[in-house]
Amino acid sequence: RIAVLLEADSLVTLLFSMTSSASVGPNANTEKKQYLCLFHAITSGLLADNLGSDEQEIIEMIYLIIDIEGKQTVGLQREYIRSSYTHVLTDECKEISGIDETLVFSSELNLDGALRKFDIFLRENTGVNVTFVCENCLHLRQCLHPESAKKSISLPNYYWKYFDLRLEFEKMYKTSECQNLISMSEKLNLCPISETDYCMRHIKLMELIVHQMLNDGHHFKEPESIMINLQQGICSMEDNIEESTVVRARGLPWQCTDQDVAKFFRGLNIEKGGVALCLSTQGRRNGEALVRFSTVEHRELALRRHKHHIGQRYIEVYKASGRDFLNVAGGSNSEAQAFLQRDGQVIIRMRGLPFDATAKDVIEFFTRGDIPTYVVDGEEGVLFVHYPDGRSTGDAFVMVKTENEASQALLKHKETMGARYIELFRSTTAEVQQVFRRSQDPKNFQTSLKDIPYAPLPILPPEMLTGGNKKDCIRVRNLPIECGIEQILEFLGIHAQHIIAQGVHMVYNAHGQPSGEAFIQMDSESASFNAAAHKNNKYMFFNGKKRYIEVLQCSGEDMNQILLGLVPSNLIPTNLQRPAMYSSHRATSLVPMSTLPPQMLSPNMSMSLAPPNQSSTIPNIPLTSTIPSTSSAPTMNGLHPNATFYPMQVFYYPTPSISPSIYLQAGQMHPTPMTFVLRGEAGQY
Repeated sequence: RIAVLLEADSLVTLLFSMTSSASVGPNANTEKKQYLCLFHAITSGLLADNLGSDEQEIIEMIYLIIDIEGKQTVGLQREYIRSSYTHVLTDECKEISGIDETLVFSSELNLDGALRKFDIFLRENTGVNVTFVCENCLHLRQCLHPESAKKSISLPNYYWKYFDLRLEFEKMYKTSECQNLISMSEKLNLCPISETDYCMRHIKLMELIVHQMLNDGHHFKEPESIMINLQQGICSMEDNIEESTVVRARGLPWQCTDQDVAKFFRGLNIEKGGVALCLSTQGRRNGEALVRFSTVEHRELALRRHKHHIGQRYIEVYKASGRDFLNVAGGSNSEAQAFLQRDGQVIIRMRGLPFDATAKDVIEFFTRGDIPTYVVDGEEGVLFVHYPDGRSTGDAFVMVKTENEASQALLKHKETMGARYIELFRSTTAEVQQVFRRSQDPKNFQTSLKDIPYAPLPILPPEMLTGGNKKDCIRVRNLPIECGIEQILEFLGIHAQHIIAQGVHMVYNAHGQPSGEAFIQMDSESASFNAAAHKNNKYMFFNGKKRYIEVLQCSGEDMNQILLGLVPSNLIPTNLQRPAMYSSHRATSLVPMSTLPPQMLSPNMSMSLAPPNQSSTIPNIPLTSTIPSTSSAPTMNGLHPNATFYPMQVFYYPTPSISPSIYLQAGQMHPTPMTFVLRGEAGQY
């Protein structure tokens, strides 16, 4: 038996048990042996159960190596580590640990140096197969791994597996009451340790407990693994996700990738495809991500990293639900699912593509230049994103096989394709599903005016609205553009009970944008009078802001006049550029009333929102050509004969905020309420 004791600033104590001088270096015998390395660390901040939650640096680490077969301690190493950012220890740290500040700040080793020194000791003197044992998971998961990731320190393999002493103790002695070293030692009737040094006292207690467990026949099997790299995975809307395993991270840099998020949570195990970057309504990353962990315990540890940093930005971490994660990462699009199952490692998102770009154009974009990048499966591996009508959104996804190829491909960021520069971003499976789901959602499908079929033009059934001069309606103005029907009902309060069925009409302007106005039909004139009297110029609180709302009593005729543009309103901008009008029969771009076929000008026909006693419907007769008329055309509701049709969108309560049924195919009539606006040149009436 040879004992070597070295004492210096680093306080290294090495003890070896050797049978001959030849066993000093690594050999076949030592390599086959199994060793446990008891590990304990303290930081310059909080200790005990809060270790690592304040993002402070490690200032002391201690290792103790035990030969499992021989059931004896063979090595001890202790290192003080100079802090890179902290120059004063907290009072709590000094009081609890009793550590001497001079030993910390006079140390010549930083964290990387201390890790290298221990690694050299293992490789040069033992050549052992080491598995770590920690009092709990905090020392590795919440301290060493997050700090090494932040400082870009590569950890050896033996730091990625460990035994949690509390869990092993519970397995061995079938008890869950012992949650710290003191209670474990009392359970085993071990003699108390008189050591005053905090770190050394803990490592010696661990040594006594582990030796007793080995003597009692415990076998240390199945160590816990720490996730090395985030793995990609596909999430379906039908997946059953544990509610208590998801967090929302907020405040991420806009260029943050899923790998950056995984790096922020280094030490905790994330499910495959468990990082879902959230997108804004414009399809850009909004600085939030939903992260799904493997266990509830890891999610609780993630919540402790609230306001830890990525660079100079602090990240907020909150609880989220499994449904929140599915709403972002889940998908059911077969085309996207097939793409995600291709044999590639990295997904790249392309944005800003010409709308007529083909897969061949995309392949040519990546292969041109001195260092070409080859897309997985060639042209078949290009995934374009489309709107429900088949139009391209200008986005596409491709997949490459390796990280090196991805890095080369991303160098083409903002290179041109035709006359357009192309943006390239590293993407994720969750982002692919999210982009596809949003592109197919009618709520996010913005149809331009030229894409709405115009012939024949459906007429709003007049029975849907009141008519005449009976003032049983109210006109609500100055609404926030994001405001919905629910917010209007909440604003009206008790007066909302007097609204008739399907009596709330949200009005969009000729550009298809919210006009900030709504018309509401009440069940009596007195109800509309009271609503206007009590709610006019009152404040609506919306999205943390308040604005006053105008509520005016009006009649069905007044409503008609406003929608038809006969009185001033913000529904139709005066500088509106008239769009071309399309139908399956290629009607001319403008349709003056004087050119309508005679059979469409029935004496009983009313346009748009006329009272019931003046109304009828327009037959479904295609506008095959314009028919010039030499005779004077009839005037309808006081409109000039050359008034032009413009599409208006009016949504009815309680129908959805956007209904696909408003986009009719040419030649079809539909029972859903519809309207259009008649408007001529300024000064014509």
